[in-house]
Amino acid sequence: MRQILPTLLLVVAASSLHADELLWSDEFDGTSLDTSKWEAMLGDGSFYGIPGWGNNELQYYQSDSDNLFVSGGLLHIVARQQSAGGYNYTSARIRTRNKADFLYGRLEARIQIPSGQGLWPAFWMLPTNSPYGGWAAGGEIDIMESVNTATSAHGTIHFGDNWPGNVSNGGSLYPGGVITGFHVYAIEWDPLQIRWYFDGQLFHTVNANQWFSTGASGDTEAPFDVPFHFLLNVAVGGNWPGPPNGSTPFPAEMLVDWVRVYVDELQAPYGGSATILPGTVEAEDFDLGGAGQAFWDADASNNGNQYRTDQGVDIEACSEGGFNVGWIREGEWLEYTVTGQVGEYNVVARVASESAGGTFRIEVDGVDATGPITVPVTGGWQTWTDVSATLELPSAGTHVLRFVNTTPLGEYNFNRLDFTFVPPFMGDANGDGQVDFLDLNLVLTFWGTNDPRADLNGNGLVEFDDLNIVLGNWGAVDN
Repeated sequence: MRQILPTLLLVVAASSLHADELLWSDEFDGTSLDTSKWEAMLGDGSFYGIPGWGNNELQYYQSDSDNLFVSGGLLHIVARQQSAGGYNYTSARIRTRNKADFLYGRLEARIQIPSGQGLWPAFWMLPTNSPYGGWAAGGEIDIMESVNTATSAHGTIHFGDNWPGNVSNGGSLYPGGVITGFHVYAIEWDPLQIRWYFDGQLFHTVNANQWFSTGASGDTEAPFDVPFHFLLNVAVGGNWPGPPNGSTPFPAEMLVDWVRVYVDELQAPYGGSATILPGTVEAEDFDLGGAGQAFWDADASNNGNQYRTDQGVDIEACSEGGFNVGWIREGEWLEYTVTGQVGEYNVVARVASESAGGTFRIEVDGVDATGPITVPVTGGWQTWTDVSATLELPSAGTHVLRFVNTTPLGEYNFNRLDFTFVPPFMGDANGDGQVDFLDLNLVLTFWGTNDPRADLNGNGLVEFDDLNIVLGNWGAVDN
């Protein structure tokens, strides 16, 4: 959504976030690693295209219980001096990629780190699907790193160009002596600033005018304006700590008590209730919850300066009345909480594009439900046209729809989505697979209106013809 470059970057005070709604956590209170939240990464990095994990590290990562397990309410990551895969050390590395991805908030973990020459424990983040390029044009956020004898904790971001043109900005905390026991390592992250904390003590701050990405010319928040995921690991050796020696204690164990993510508000329907389908989803009425939860936009401001001016989505007045979301760009998305009956819907999107056009898809609960839908060039930002597709709701009740721009270079406006229910067979108004009193009641409930839920003949009105369709098929069952 169109970028307007600010002439002044506002500095957010360290205490301004006040993120107090728990969005996600892992308390490690089970008997094994929760694989719905974490994935173990294996080997020496070659499988992921980064041999030596990009740092000439000396360990071979495994998911064996020798290196990775949950016990006593703690996650255990254990580095050992043992042979595997041609390496003399083993350890573990886990990530939440595509299982739990985050944009902004307070992100923290309570961790006890090991100490010893050549040890490198870390709690950090990488972009999940960065549009800005490889490392480090796509960014990296190190919430906590410590090397060798753990006398300091480091917080760093990496950004700029792809290696070797990458740069960094970091700070360190020296509590006095070796860091022992459990401590809370945290960042507070918003569009204009990232702040690092050790047990609640602020020790480093970076403002958005101090970072950049060569893959995002003109985007003042890039690369730290897209979802990132967590990583936890203990590396052995590598460019920074150097190799272990005879004094290094093995096994060396990092213990994690919990990992938590807090936000200002949890996602919820705009206006307080889910949009009923069949019906109309207005583009500007995306869910509450903020960037990274209910939407993602290429910049932090509403450049249309209309309607929800406190949200970072570009909303402008629409020539057809009301408002539309404008200048939709690469990777941007909007979410809408809806409720409806199970079954197939025709969905018609009202769109406009001055010269570039584009494509989008609609997801239902994170699953692509439409495939690519093409937005044609209409010759004007307010020259509207319809594009359509079919969509299936897999079950009755509440779902989250995500409108996802899939265009690398295009740009277009989006006004609304109109959903019409496609009965599985004649008379089955509620889509439950049979024609009975529930369908009759639905028609009578919306008698004399133009509610599409009961307009079975599609003439724009609920009337005798719709009632006759139900009665004429009474008792039919869809086999």
